Amino acid sequence: MPVTPQCHSSLGCVFPWRRWRERAKKQIVTARLLSHWLWRMTQPVGWVSGSLCMEGGVKGKFDRLLRILNLLDRERACKPSMLAGELRVTERSVFRYVSSLREAGFPVVFDREKGTYAFENAFKLKKARLNVDETLALAMARKMLGTFGESFARAFDSLERKVLEVCSPCDGLLPSSALVLPTFPAGETPDLSKLLKAMTKASMDRSLVWMTYRSLYSGEETKREVEPYYLFFSPDGFWNLRAYCRMRDGWRTFSLDRVRSWQVLDRYFVPRIFADEVGQEFSRGFGSYLDGDSVRVVVQFTPQIRPYVARRIWHASQENRELPDGGIEMTFTTTGMEALKHWLFRWIPHVRVIEPEELRQEMKGALEAQLVRLREGKPKGKRVKGSASPP
Repeated sequence: MPVTPQCHSSLGCVFPWRRWRERAKKQIVTARLLSHWLWRMTQPVGWVSGSLCMEGGVKGKFDRLLRILNLLDRERACKPSMLAGELRVTERSVFRYVSSLREAGFPVVFDREKGTYAFENAFKLKKARLNVDETLALAMARKMLGTFGESFARAFDSLERKVLEVCSPCDGLLPSSALVLPTFPAGETPDLSKLLKAMTKASMDRSLVWMTYRSLYSGEETKREVEPYYLFFSPDGFWNLRAYCRMRDGWRTFSLDRVRSWQVLDRYFVPRIFADEVGQEFSRGFGSYLDGDSVRVVVQFTPQIRPYVARRIWHASQENRELPDGGIEMTFTTTGMEALKHWLFRWIPHVRVIEPEELRQEMKGALEAQLVRLREGKPKGKRVKGSASPP
């Protein structure tokens, strides 16, 4: 006669073998359920209109368990009374079936508000399929983030793996190699991933930041204590920090590639603007230039260049008016006059400034200076011995 493994305590009770039996029972239930699930998935019949159909109705414990899983996966109402009626069992049997599913590892919970069973955390038996737009967005994100450095590329790789664990990409979509985005790395630009993370966390925590900043135009290095508010990526391809500079006692925009050193301080600040005001400030600027007073600008473009300037909205306040000659007039109110001047120069000679008068005079002076440089021709310089003539 086989001997049952026992362990006697000081009170004389026998208990370990019962735990072993329960554990083995759970493992057997799980193995049988999964093997039966895989077998049912290979059968040509069985799933019709969301129901598990067999001759004579739903038969056997495993078929009832699969039926419950099917209903939960379709987010159908699974009240104990409804399940009992559909499976032709008592509610007590339904409780046992649900308990077996939980022991097998399925995240089944009871929603007390709705009085029904459901999968926890949007669990699904099958992977969700991404549509064409979602798959394309994933591929575009990979291309764009790849230009921001290896740190962002590695972070996106991890994110993509997590998404594909629960989702399947759309079939028949062109591979990501069919998407080409221009990449022009800036010269002598350091890896900004650590700085981006630090400034993002500092702006969220309202922490003061000490930094050494090198001016783009003068090259002067200054040490500043700033209140960081938000980061933005400018159209010219650089990350910028919008902050209140305590040294200058005013708002400033700092290019992250010009930050030489930084330290997030263990001191905090009271916000001068809030989230709803951030969007308003950013929409008033032009490009990455946000400082200055708001100015009403009216410019006109010739019919030759109209298809290029009218194809997009350049500013949030932009208003367009068609001109009799087929050209277009644009009116907007902005604070970023420096960026606006750079933008207008790209459309010469097909653009004319109507107002403000100060902008007309500035552009006129710049163009006259350029004409002088063109009339002077190529500056004469001393040739270096051994240098080759230009082709």
